[in-house]
Formats: sequence, C-alpha cells, structure tokens
Amino acid sequence: MKKKLSTTIITTAITLFTICASSSTAQVESPSLVFNRGMLWNSVFFGKIGPNFNNWARRGIGLDWPGFDESWIREDIGGPPSHLLTGGFWVGAKKSPDSVLAVEDWAMYAGTVSNEPGSKYIITKHTHKYKDGSNFWLKTNPAEGEEVIETVWEYNINYTKVDDIERQLPLRVTRKAHQWSGSKRNENYIIYEYVFKNISPEIKSKDPTKVVANTLYGFHLLLNYALQINSRSWNVLFPALTPGARNSWFFYDPPRRMIWGRAGDYRETVGNEDYGLSLQQGPIVGGKPSGEYLAPGFVGLKLLYSSPDTFKIANRVAKYGWSAASNSIDLSGPFTGIGSLEGKYQILQDPANAASFVSSPGDIVFMRRNRMWSLMSLGPWTLLPGDSIIVALAEIVDGVDYKIAIDTSYKASYIGTQSSRIFNSTADKAQFTYDNKLNHPDPPAAPKFEVDFYKEKEKFVANVITWGNETESQLDPDDGTNDFYGYKIWRSWYLPIGPWDSIGTVKKGDLKFFNSTTRKYTFVDSSVQIGANYYYALTAFDTGKSSWPVNLSARFPETGSNRVPSLESSIFTNRTIVPFKATIPPYNRLDDVLVVPNPFVIGEGFSQPGAGDEIQFVNIPNPCTIRIYTIRGDLVKTINIKEGTGAITSWDQVTDYGQYVESGIYIYHVDAPGIGKKIGKFAIVR
Repeated sequence: MKKKLSTTIITTAITLFTICASSSTAQVESPSLVFNRGMLWNSVFFGKIGPNFNNWARRGIGLDWPGFDESWIREDIGGPPSHLLTGGFWVGAKKSPDSVLAVEDWAMYAGTVSNEPGSKYIITKHTHKYKDGSNFWLKTNPAEGEEVIETVWEYNINYTKVDDIERQLPLRVTRKAHQWSGSKRNENYIIYEYVFKNISPEIKSKDPTKVVANTLYGFHLLLNYALQINSRSWNVLFPALTPGARNSWFFYDPPRRMIWGRAGDYRETVGNEDYGLSLQQGPIVGGKPSGEYLAPGFVGLKLLYSSPDTFKIANRVAKYGWSAASNSIDLSGPFTGIGSLEGKYQILQDPANAASFVSSPGDIVFMRRNRMWSLMSLGPWTLLPGDSIIVALAEIVDGVDYKIAIDTSYKASYIGTQSSRIFNSTADKAQFTYDNKLNHPDPPAAPKFEVDFYKEKEKFVANVITWGNETESQLDPDDGTNDFYGYKIWRSWYLPIGPWDSIGTVKKGDLKFFNSTTRKYTFVDSSVQIGANYYYALTAFDTGKSSWPVNLSARFPETGSNRVPSLESSIFTNRTIVPFKATIPPYNRLDDVLVVPNPFVIGEGFSQPGAGDEIQFVNIPNPCTIRIYTIRGDLVKTINIKEGTGAITSWDQVTDYGQYVESGIYIYHVDAPGIGKKIGKFAIVR
C-alpha cells in the first residue's frame, strides 16, 4: 500500500507540474511582442520596452513612425524610421533606511527577467490579451486599447542567490501596454500602466524559511530611454558614422511632465539638417531627387500618473535630464563607470550622478553631439508588505503629414511649428485617454477591400476598388448607436506611408456605388496612368455626436465643447502594402506587344522607389510566357503570365540566377497559347 501511495503522489505531482508548465507556456508567447497595425509601431520585451539593445544599432521595431516593413519597399531609403532603441525602468530600494537591497536594470538589457526556471525574476505572463484582432475597433472592450500586451514578472523563489546574499526585490510587476491603431485622429501614442506590488507576504507563505526583505524603503524608479529622432534620417545623412542619431535635441515640458525631442542640426557638421532635411531623398523629378524632411516627427515620453510618494505628492517628477553616451561603444548607458550598488542607487535618486549628465537643452558640450539617454526619476516610495504603486506612461511620436515632409518648398520653421502643435495635441490626447479610464471617442470600422484593373472596356485604364458593407452594422462602443456615414478612398503614388490623397467619398448605401444584390461597393479610379504603381487605403467615417456620453464634462479641441467631431478610421490600418500597377484588359493578339521605354535608361523619370529598375512589357495576352535572351542567345529570364494579369507586366532586370543584367541589346520571345508567338528586341543602358 505504501509503495502504491508513493507512486500515486509522484504521478500526481508530475501531472500537476505538467499542467502548470503548459499553462505557463501558454501565457508566454515570445520574448518580443509587437504593435504593428497602425501608424506607430513598437516592440514590447519581457522586462523592458523595445528590441534587444546593442550599442545603439537597430535590432528591431522601436517606435517606428510612420511604421512600415523595409521589405515592402524595393529600394534602400535608409531603413525604417525608428525613434527608440530600448527603454523602461531601472528600479531600486533599501531593505532598511540605510542599506541598499538591490538595483535592477529593466530598461537596457533586462537580463534578470526571463521565463527560464532559474532566472532572478520569473516571467509568468507575456501575451497579447486580444487574439487575432478580437478588439479591433473596440468590438470586445471599449475600456482598453484595441491591442493590449500584458506582462507579469516577479520575485523567483527558485533563484539561486550569489554568495547566499539576498539581493532580490520582493516585487510583482504587472504591465499593460495599450494601443489604439484604428483612428486617424492622431492616436499616435502607446500607454503603459505598471503596478509594482510588494509580495513579501506571499513569498514567506510559500516558503517560511526564505530570508526576504519586508518593507521596501526609498523605492525609486528611473525612466531610462534610448530615444533618437528617426534612425532612417541619421542613416541617410551620416552613413559613415556609428548608429544612434547624435543630432537629437531634447527638452522637458514641465506642465505635461514630458521629455521630448526633435532633430536639430548636428553640431559637428556645417550645414542645415534641421528636421533631417536631405536633398538626396524624396520623389524623383526630372531624373533627380526632389528632397525630403526625413525627421519631421517629434518623440516624447510622458508621465501620465504616479501614485503619491513619501511626500504624499502624486505625479511628481523628482529629477530629469540626459546622459550623454559614448559615440563609439556604449554598453552601460548612464551607469558607465558605476560599479557599486550604492553608486547605481544614487543615480536612481538623482540622475545628475549619471555618466556625462546633461541638465539643459542648451548644453553645447554633448547635446546634438552625442547619443543621449533620456532620464526621469520618480519616487521615493515606502512600499509596505502587500502594498502597490501605479505608474502610467505614454510613448508618443507625431508630426506633420508625409505630404508636407516631401515638399521642400516648406521651410524648416514651418515643419517645426506644425509638428510641435500636432505632437503636443497627441500628448494631450494620451492624457485625456488615461484620465477617462482608457477611453476616448472612436471612428467606425473600415472593411477590407480589393483592387483590380477595369475589365469591362477594352483599352480603358482604371483601377477598381471593391468592398463589402459588413462593418456598417457595428455599433459605436460608447453608446451603442449606429452613426456610420460613409467611406473615403485614399491613394499614394509614392510609398505605402504616403503621401496619401483623397480620391473619393462614398456615402453609406449610395446606389451609384452600391449593389444591393451583391452587397458590394465598387469605386472606379480612372485618374491613373497606365503602367504606374499605386497604393490604396479605405477608411470609414461617422457623423459625429452632439455629446460624448462617457464624460459630459470632456471638451474636444476640434469643437471647443462636448460635441464629438466626425471621426475617420486610420489609413494605415487598412492600406495595401504592395503597389498595384494600373493596366488594361489583356490583348488577344501579339502585333501590339511593346517594350517600354526602349531603350531603357536607369533612373530616368521614375518617382517611386524601385520603379526605376522596371522594364514593362505592354499589350500582352493572358496567359503567355515571355523569355528574354542575350544577343548571343543565352536565356536570362523567363516570365510566366497568368490569366487575369492584365496587359502589362514588369521585369526588374534581375535574371533567373538573381543577378542584374548588363547594358546591351536583348531579345524577347512571347509565346501565347492559341494566339501565336512574337520576337522583338530592346536595349538597356546603365
């Protein structure tokens, strides 16, 4: 009996361990989770914000604005526009009024936070709360973000202490990251709410023999962010220098409790690079780039709320400033050269103790010469056993519309004035959202759409956008009414980030566009050029409201009252990321097949990145096969054209072996089943 009982206990223990392990695994999706739906993208790591840090080199998504995947664009334009390398808190406390217990890095590397069994602080949850977009357009919960990433890490009771000395903070940290990506109303911010709880009673109840600190004295939080103003701008303007924009110019806004920055002129060069002005970027006009402000956006870190500290003051920023990093190797940030525990704790208390501290935007030694760490000290708190404090932050990036950024007729002063106004408005909206319990007015949902060429008329050039009416019945999440009014169609001739032009408005149920039998809308865009590439977006908008029932005392800057303006969904949430080529129905003969331009000269007359490398075959049948040969008869490329492709296809001059072809004369051979064959020639000039 005893043997059987032992076996049963062991089996039960193994089963429970397996269940717990499976549950833990299900709660931890991946070390790095991302927001990449709307205009502002970011990574959320186990114990910190942003991707892995490596001496300011971009290692992944970090406050990318406007967000895009560099693989979408067929040409190097300097990389994605990241504004963050890493960020989060350094935390520390004393186990008695005069003895430092621990200082932890949850901002740069966060190496003590992991889901490994022996880690110092164990991750118990790191997951998207709403799977597969279940809260897009707030259809599940209007009192949270459309996307929410939940993370929990805490004191690991199984951690093996170094030299048997207690250096763990008895904390559980619960972090919720909220983003609203569906609105065009400048919701370019991410809100983080942290709860720091002293769990020493829980630890002792699990293991009464544990030596663990009780009250945490002098509990400090140091916000430590490696912000920069658009890595793309820095890469283009100063490609020979190390990563990490050194022309970032930082400021502090006391009423908003916000550190913010913009791109200024790099002090080590002669010239004007305000807001990342580059005359070597932008659309091609007359064979030359027309210029672009590569860094028109401002970046900021705003304290939304913090629990009352030991001075009984809520929302108090104790100290702020910046730490200038080495421009060659920076592996320790503000803690460079600080080895002792007490020395690190002193930086948490007062950032002025940090390496190469900068206290003012007017500094001329480091500011706009060095990579800068932005610092904000909070606390102290006395955290009793079982007590918690709350800290809420907003990360913000915003600025002028991309249409203005690629128009260098606008002066830098105009870019600065307008970007500042938009950025501050967005910061205020973040505060509004937090103060209203993570709520604000929202636009209606926009449906998915398709783009095709016009097939009902021979030689007629047009792109056709179609969509259904499935989102029109979705009710406003705030009051349950249906205020859906219509759709807007947007088009970009340049990049998937814009510039976006409105090309049409369609009211709900308009019979000029809506087929009541198929329940589909059709919009014909005939203002396109044959062979040109276009991106499209479809948005939805509402009628607005006479008041906002969630908070009747709220005032909206657009109306100056509680009346809610008409709201529109985000272009970035519902856009194409692959350009659509304007074409015509396929031909049923081969006599009219042409190669254009012929001769083909690289870089002449193309505005869209990558389009300058395309040779076009026009007036082709569907299906057909195009084979391209050298003048000697060597086959370099085979292009198979499927049914429904249209009368135009392109070749990027890359062979079947992945190499660019040389200048010279080439022979093309078109084989169309049931129609015939055609042979022609064209020239390439590099």
